[in-house]
Amino acid sequence: MISLKSLPRLKGKASSKESKYKVESQPIEKIKFNSDLLKGDLFCQLTYMSSLATAELNRAQLFDYTARLGLSSSVYIRQIHFMAKKLNYDYSEACRIVGEKTKEAVPKAFLLRMSGAISSGEDLAEFLKREAYVSGEHYGEEYERNVESLKKWTDAYTALIISASIVVVISVVSMLIFPMSPTSISLLTFVMLVAVLLGVWILYRASPKESKTHHLEQTSPGQTIARKVLLYVSIPLVAVSIPVLLFMNAGVGWGMIVVALLLMPPGFFIMYDDRQIDKNDADIAGFLRSLGGISKVIGTTVTEAITRLDFGSLASLKKPVSRLNTALKFGIRPDLCWQKFVNETGSEQVNRSVRIFWDGIVVGGDAQKVGNQASMFAMKISILREKRKMVSAGFSFLCIAMHATMAILLVGIYQIMLNFSQAMQKMSVTAGDGMQAISQLPTFAFFADSSGPLTVLNMMVTAMLVMLTITNPAAIKFVEGGHSYKYIFYLSIILLISGISFVFVPDLVRGMFGTLPVSGK
Repeated sequence: MISLKSLPRLKGKASSKESKYKVESQPIEKIKFNSDLLKGDLFCQLTYMSSLATAELNRAQLFDYTARLGLSSSVYIRQIHFMAKKLNYDYSEACRIVGEKTKEAVPKAFLLRMSGAISSGEDLAEFLKREAYVSGEHYGEEYERNVESLKKWTDAYTALIISASIVVVISVVSMLIFPMSPTSISLLTFVMLVAVLLGVWILYRASPKESKTHHLEQTSPGQTIARKVLLYVSIPLVAVSIPVLLFMNAGVGWGMIVVALLLMPPGFFIMYDDRQIDKNDADIAGFLRSLGGISKVIGTTVTEAITRLDFGSLASLKKPVSRLNTALKFGIRPDLCWQKFVNETGSEQVNRSVRIFWDGIVVGGDAQKVGNQASMFAMKISILREKRKMVSAGFSFLCIAMHATMAILLVGIYQIMLNFSQAMQKMSVTAGDGMQAISQLPTFAFFADSSGPLTVLNMMVTAMLVMLTITNPAAIKFVEGGHSYKYIFYLSIILLISGISFVFVPDLVRGMFGTLPVSGK
């Protein structure tokens, strides 16, 4: 997470000369190191450094600015800057020492190359620009490999769920042929549940790791509304409705339907916000590139350049940029205006891209080069996410349709066995001695009134359906990525499907058996 609030303020007018920059004391953002996000953070950090380097800052200033980022990769820059400022190490030597002690291969290689570039006197701006491009290519290649792997694992997860339904059918047939102990059925159910959980965990590990929504104090209206509705409306109503449903003996099906309807509103808000974030992420690259180019061509400030933009060409960013322009005209501090712009988009990509652009402008960097660097970063991430969306969109619809099929199948199998058992019991009463020979068969014990297998089958079906109701939304969310509340949206849909299956499938099966003769009439 990056915030413009941590931007080091500069005393005096911005200029490209190093002597005019004096960084005020500002708190440094805390770092939550995450190795899964390291390569993406390193790509962002190198783009940020290459943007600042266009202002021809000295090494101390460049490292000081970069050390204030809250990215996972910032920990290495902070160590280098500390060794140089507090221990009087040369930056080249500090890069070498930190690089040799780094375990991660990608940042290790970069730090050693930077050590060589600094010691050899290579132009740091060109070096960082090249490294940012190379890092983006490496990150893109790895992201695409993960997407391809994820595509195969989604197919495997689909096959796993289908296999679970086949196991249920085989278990029913086995119990009809030969009595199975409840322990064997319970063990088989447990193995299936573990297999489903393992499949979800594999999807989580195979999916590309990235931060789509920022975690600033103020966020987008959609996320804010979703959080308030969930915390102050949905959760209290669920807590109240569950005891009421239990008191009314409404059953599991109606309970699922009620909970699903209560959880659906915050889910809708967060999904709408997610669609807006996708649009903003796709448009931010063009906005920053155009803004930097106009500022360079007419030789004016970014604030003045915004007024020259064609707002109709900004697509989803038209309203946010209009509000940004209005705030700047009122004379509000530019960094606060840009912070507000970032907050209301709710996007981490917009947050990082604007930080790259605005910090580069503040230190006196070349507006066009800075705009191109920020645009390159934003466009790269947006293109990669579109490739991921091609996989996730199909899997989401498939998973929902598959769960509906599984729910109807599992509940239908149990209800068929139950109704057939009731039909045979009625036949045994009316047929008299005619059923004695049939009652000697092993299969007849399955349909006895006090039969344990039917209870075990009910337990098996309920456990499988409840587990799938919990895990399928998680699988969809892991494949899609995005805000954690997306799980609530898909959970509400899956809960609704499961509840409808519990409520209406038994009536459907009873209607089918109602047309069958149950006596010797």
